[in-house]
Amino acid sequence: MQARLLNTAPEKAETDALILPIFEGQSTVPAEAAALDKKLKGAITQLLADQEFRGRFMELVPVHNLGNTPSKWTVLVGLGKPTELDLVRLRNALQAAGRVLRKRGHRRVTVLLPKAVAATAGAADLARAATEGIGLSNFDTGSLKTRHEQAVTQIDTLSIIGLDGEKSAAAAVKDGLVLAEATNRIRGWVNAPANAFTPTVFVEKVREAVKGTGLDLKVLEVADMRRLKMGALLAVARGSDEPAKMIVLRYGGGRKGGPTLALVGKGITFDSGGISIKPAQNMEMMKSDMGGGAAVVGAILAIAQLKPKVNVIGIVPTTENMPSGKAIKPGDVVTGSGGKTIEIINTDAEGRLILSDGITYAVNEGATHIVDIATLTGSIARTLGPLAIGAFGNDPPLMGLVRRSADLAGERLWELPTWADYDGLIDSEIADIKNATVPWAGATTAALFLREFVDGRPWVHLDIAGSAWQDASELKTVPKGPTGSGVRVMAHLAQLLADR
Repeated sequence: MQARLLNTAPEKAETDALILPIFEGQSTVPAEAAALDKKLKGAITQLLADQEFRGRFMELVPVHNLGNTPSKWTVLVGLGKPTELDLVRLRNALQAAGRVLRKRGHRRVTVLLPKAVAATAGAADLARAATEGIGLSNFDTGSLKTRHEQAVTQIDTLSIIGLDGEKSAAAAVKDGLVLAEATNRIRGWVNAPANAFTPTVFVEKVREAVKGTGLDLKVLEVADMRRLKMGALLAVARGSDEPAKMIVLRYGGGRKGGPTLALVGKGITFDSGGISIKPAQNMEMMKSDMGGGAAVVGAILAIAQLKPKVNVIGIVPTTENMPSGKAIKPGDVVTGSGGKTIEIINTDAEGRLILSDGITYAVNEGATHIVDIATLTGSIARTLGPLAIGAFGNDPPLMGLVRRSADLAGERLWELPTWADYDGLIDSEIADIKNATVPWAGATTAALFLREFVDGRPWVHLDIAGSAWQDASELKTVPKGPTGSGVRVMAHLAQLLADR
């Protein structure tokens, strides 16, 4: 997709569809669209007067322009109440509108941002949000269908009216394209069936994606893991016929010896639960358990294009978690690469095991800041629902940067505690620590387990078990399917670290 700021009157825009955002309760046409409404014989005014369009969040009404303007359609999009609008909701509204327009076959889309909307945030943030919203709408969950009920096209061109003359906005449009495309790539990977996305395929996809980016790629094989004594990762991999891999990506944008941000992502390409097998219902969704690892790759790909002046290393341990005669069992004790012994209480708590070896590798590679990301616990989904990332950490300044990054990315994020009072929950009677515990505070105890391996470095753990895939039918305000949660958060974090 191409995107640009456009300095023209809305009624003169040559486009397939012109999107006009309107607030709930707004009774008059925005001044910027008055001439357009006049060309349309007062159609927008009439819709508002008759309350056939009320501006409720994500409400959408298309108006055919009947040859009265160079654009074919005007699409009214509801933004809800002005007091509730933020960049998250703006992205979601535009993403929903874009999906509808794609199904109608529209390739050229223009978004008009009236002054009332433009006043809600800075020009750069608005430009990036609008670009990402329409760009993200180009993702298609039905990519494997041989026949669609409706013709679905891609939006090729986006024009934004209302922000022209803002240099920061023009740059933000370019960044928004990079971030949306990186996110959509990862959504495609998470959406892929597990038989078509094994750890080996994961590596192949990464090799293809990094060509020409300047990123350094290293892949650790099973023999390398044995040499490095990655007993936790190898223990999880034992139950599968698919060989484990560890993907290591490096971006050297900072000075030599300068701060190094490590992004560590869980890459379980299918999670059956192992011997502690999951219920059959919804197990097919466990193809998405590599969402954290995929997000790390997407973030590094975006970082390579955004070029922040900071060093970043991306680490993705990837394997399947399967039951077999070779699989680890509850009660087993394994030793991670950092030397800690781990009692296995539940083989379905495998994500923290493979991440522990990934985090240890990051420490040994000189990481000064560590962020890990994983579809880790059902506990976080039950706590925060399907909208928000759960965040845990040991360093308030780094957590502050992560929270700011989430705001820039248009993702909901909520910090949860890692109080010392919880520390005993991962104690084991026969090993250093155990990988599962009591049925409450599950997300926190998982975070405490991971904290054991960061060697005191500033660290944040992002649990995206709820936010990585949207399927709640009650939530009509968010797009369904894989979201690419965390990609843009981590890319913005690299930029914020570079600016310090």
